[in-house]
Amino acid sequence: MVDTESKFAKIISYLFHPLLMPTYGFAFIFFTENYISTFIPEILKFIILGVTFLFTFLLPTVNALILLKMKRIQSLEMETNQERIIPFSSTALYFFALLYLFYDAEFPSIFKIVILGAGISILLTFIINFKWKISAHTIGIGGIAGATLGLIYRIQMDTSVAFIAILLVSGLVGYARLKLKAHTPAQVYTGFLLGFFIELGLMLYY
Repeated sequence: MVDTESKFAKIISYLFHPLLMPTYGFAFIFFTENYISTFIPEILKFIILGVTFLFTFLLPTVNALILLKMKRIQSLEMETNQERIIPFSSTALYFFALLYLFYDAEFPSIFKIVILGAGISILLTFIINFKWKISAHTIGIGGIAGATLGLIYRIQMDTSVAFIAILLVSGLVGYARLKLKAHTPAQVYTGFLLGFFIELGLMLYY
């Protein structure tokens, strides 16, 4: 039973990896009924998703694989604080590079805000990591929850059902990280709150 639960926790951790959150968030905006989705051409949606996936998941993943090959990290889970330093700093650079590409683009600022929030979150995670192994997974899902709540107020997008679903997923992600003994409860809860309030604050006031 315990082994089955651990496997489930690993699947949840992989499915809701923090680097996938920007792509999931944009896909949610594009493929639900809202005014942003209505006026953005289909081809532009897939371009934005593709570029986002490249900068926020593919490039950081390739970077991590290279570090693994060079034995700079022992595993892709990066279990120690020291192992996280190079991957986190390089990932932050990729996120801010994407923000630079998006900066003058002719599409809604919502997307730029989400990437800005994600970049700030990763940068803070990098800094906090020197002293404390905060959960990047719950920062990621917390950011999605905060951005979703922000959308309700910013563009009057009815995402209340989605917000509740995201909170349930957040609980699953938190459970998974605790089950795998990757983090303490404090690291899990603090991570969620950090991601949540960064994205919510930017959505409301930026």
